[in-house]
Amino acid sequence: MVVKLVQTPAAYGRVWHLGGAGVTSQGAIVAEIERQTGRSLRLRAAGKLMLRLLGLFNPMLREMVEMHYLLTDPMILDDSALAGLIGTPKKTPYEEGVRRTLAAEAAVG
Repeated sequence: MVVKLVQTPAAYGRVWHLGGAGVTSQGAIVAEIERQTGRSLRLRAAGKLMLRLLGLFNPMLREMVEMHYLLTDPMILDDSALAGLIGTPKKTPYEEGVRRTLAAEAAVG
């Protein structure tokens, strides 16, 4: 998708959104990981205050405070403008994405 955008002069100077393969949530992704691995995951949630404290020691967590809304508020991206410019993007279903991610993780270590 990025290569197509770079090769399309009409794409320059605009913001493009690429929506997912449907609507999902973090909870649904976790449930899919648990289903595919057959294990329950131990989860911990960190609110903004905890992220601020941890951010004193970890720059990535410091940035998470600013992006926290992306993890807590529903967000659905509309990619109809992108599809109109370069065609309907191919999207990997979440179940398949989880499977591929787990396989890649297993291959690495």
